[in-house]
Amino acid sequence: MSAFTRLWQRAPVWRVALFTAGACSVFSVMFPAPWLTSRLPAYAKLTSKISHMLPSGASSADSSEDALRPDEDRRTVSAPPMDAQFEGTLSFAGRQLPLPAGKWHPLLNYQDDVAHGEILTSLYVRSEQGIVTGLLVAQATTQSLPITDTQLVQDECHSNFNFMSEALPQDGTHTECWMTSPIRVVNNVFLTSNPALQALLGSPMFIPPAVQRLTGMGFDLPPVLVDAGWNRIEKSKSGPGVDFMSVHMLTSPAEAGSKTVPGAPENWSRAGMSDSTAVSDFVRRTNAWLRGWSPYLRQGFDSKLPDTALPTTVSADPAFHG
Repeated sequence: MSAFTRLWQRAPVWRVALFTAGACSVFSVMFPAPWLTSRLPAYAKLTSKISHMLPSGASSADSSEDALRPDEDRRTVSAPPMDAQFEGTLSFAGRQLPLPAGKWHPLLNYQDDVAHGEILTSLYVRSEQGIVTGLLVAQATTQSLPITDTQLVQDECHSNFNFMSEALPQDGTHTECWMTSPIRVVNNVFLTSNPALQALLGSPMFIPPAVQRLTGMGFDLPPVLVDAGWNRIEKSKSGPGVDFMSVHMLTSPAEAGSKTVPGAPENWSRAGMSDSTAVSDFVRRTNAWLRGWSPYLRQGFDSKLPDTALPTTVSADPAFHG
């Protein structure tokens, strides 16, 4: 009688442990843990091959699980180190992005290979004494896409709730517009009456992770922000479709190191701003600044920004920027 046979007969607990280990190994291959497959490519290939060999019942179970978290592995959210900082101009999606004044820190990058892998979204933050003074949301195509997929971008400038909406004359090859809009911040959620802008700022894909990262690191958002937005859509030079770049500077009307904003909540609207001199003055200055910033955004779209620093009047938005 071998040693294994004697151990098998005399150690019932060991037999149970052996059966359990075997069953766990089988289940780990049939139902692999996502974190393990991401770290061990060979293991991922093995489990994928086995799952295709399983009968249809197991496949339908896998399909049900996938339906609960569709294509999550094809949506990429990355959080760069926030100790990095940028000033002046930075490269973005093969273009140039002229930054407003101050020191900007990378907050989040997002790319969705499920719906629009050709669109890159990046967020940057500027702060003073732990209070956010500016939040920059930049989007641009890395390859052309159908013009119908830019409808929300086009609609942002056509809202009666905007403080201001202006545009360049269209010549059949491009569309460019800029606008300012009031943003309420309620429980760290951005709210606006502009439906197209709300679709951007209410996106569950990148806004919540960005805000969660901010609040997790101890940063506070003021209750009101003013969005200075600029959009350009242009026929692709390399084939069918269009390219676009969209930049939204959410600027704070609060004083340095404070979350208190002038006026009452109802004053931060197109209809109510005339009842508060401080509110209407901040909106007026934001409008004027955006008009001066837009030509440089246009140059950045074509990667033709000058090597010299931007004029202070162009970079210095109305919010506190150090």
